Amino acid sequence: MSAERLVTATPARAGRWSDGLLLGGVGVVCFSGTAPATRVAAPVLGAATLTFSRIVIAAGLGAATLLLTRRPWPGRARVPRLLTMGLGLAVGYPLFLGLAVDQVPAYHGAVVIGLVPAATAALAAARGGERPAPRFWLACLLGFAAVLGFAIVQGGGALHAADGWLAAAVLSCAVGYVEGARAAREIGAVPALCWAMILLAPAAVLALVLLPVPHDVPASAWAGLGYAGTMSMFAGSVAWYHGLAAGGTSRIGQLNLAQPFLGILWSGVLLGERIGWAVPATASVVLACMAVCLATLRPEGPRTRPPCS
Repeated sequence: MSAERLVTATPARAGRWSDGLLLGGVGVVCFSGTAPATRVAAPVLGAATLTFSRIVIAAGLGAATLLLTRRPWPGRARVPRLLTMGLGLAVGYPLFLGLAVDQVPAYHGAVVIGLVPAATAALAAARGGERPAPRFWLACLLGFAAVLGFAIVQGGGALHAADGWLAAAVLSCAVGYVEGARAAREIGAVPALCWAMILLAPAAVLALVLLPVPHDVPASAWAGLGYAGTMSMFAGSVAWYHGLAAGGTSRIGQLNLAQPFLGILWSGVLLGERIGWAVPATASVVLACMAVCLATLRPEGPRTRPPCS
């Protein structure tokens, strides 16, 4: 699971745009594997076990990163914001996604998750008291209608519980991104991610102790867990944040629009899921709508360098 364009990275200085393109692309590729990895691991390990395990993995990697970079403790005043960021990105999103893809194919989840950019932008606008242009809301409505129609057709004429879980995952992700953006502006995006995981780690460990221990776990499920904890939750985020910083948030952020298509590709290639024409067609409509949303909110004028962390 995946970072979004509104979560601003804050390095010491901006790099070349080509560096941002490469790093941002690496981040998107990592994020796009979240739904397939969850589809493999969640039915075996359980959505809760998968969620808390990936927090522990990311927290360990985050602690090592903070020690190597000698980042100071951000202070108690930032704890609520960091916890909200972590609860949205590392608890709500993977938990709800895991519950959903236990019932529907991974490509189904990849299409619905394509609404995250619009949900994030809408929540950020409401949080900041902004009023986006009417075409922003029209694009959001069209994207939502496309996903709703897709879910109804895939569900045989009705919505199912999995679609509710996916909607909750989208909302959780948006909340995590918006609150994470505020923390990132203050202490840097990567330190914010690391501290959020570390703060959640004690509760995650306790939850894992209380949850039943899965037996006869196949290698594919362990691989899915490993991918979700290292690549989706941590390595992909680090590459993504540095890509945003080097190439500019508004430009590199557009790469994330490719994530649904990559998720669909992995679902077909790695999981052998049959991809009907409605899947890429709906994803194309969602991508177009999200592009309009992000273009509507794109700041005008030359790109300014992000502040020092």
